[in-house]
Amino acid sequence: MFTPIFDLLRRGAGFFGCALILAGCATTAPPPPPLKAVALFQGNVVVSGPEGYCVDRGSVKQRAQGSFVLLASCESLSGKRGRNVPPAVMTVSVLPRSDGASLPKPAELARGQTPVEVVERDDLSLVYLPAGGNVSVPGGDPKHWRGGMVLNGHTVGLAVYGFAGSATSGAAGRQLITGLAARLRRANPVTKTGE
Repeated sequence: MFTPIFDLLRRGAGFFGCALILAGCATTAPPPPPLKAVALFQGNVVVSGPEGYCVDRGSVKQRAQGSFVLLASCESLSGKRGRNVPPAVMTVSVLPRSDGASLPKPAELARGQTPVEVVERDDLSLVYLPAGGNVSVPGGDPKHWRGGMVLNGHTVGLAVYGFAGSATSGAAGRQLITGLAARLRRANPVTKTGE
């Protein structure tokens, strides 16, 4: 049931990793400014990151079967000096609205891995995984965080990746993913037709 979310996460993060590599080789004009937020599914889900993190406009994929958004520091996306935040790649995947949408279980988030840490709350599930982060993001740490929540009837998958050996691939990553979830909750108040 939750697999489509992480298929979107994996493809999107891989795309971003390739884009980072190619960006280092490019000598063209600077990229367009990053977005503070993006609306998905006719505005039923708004994605914005924690303070200092922006949406990479080139990563946004909006499709009927699911949408994908990648966030990174506003400074790294714009090339302009800004708020100093830990370097991280965060991804948000959103499935179409479903009346039966339910909070993903940690086992669904872990997808066969044994989590190092599991957090289950009424509105958020998190797992800290020992492997796979370096597959999604070149130069990334294998350890990474995944989360799941429901916003207005949409199942939402979250992930946070840090560079090898960075604090973001550990405790700081947990703070980032819970901050991202809190930001999404504030940006998406429950609607009458929502969850």
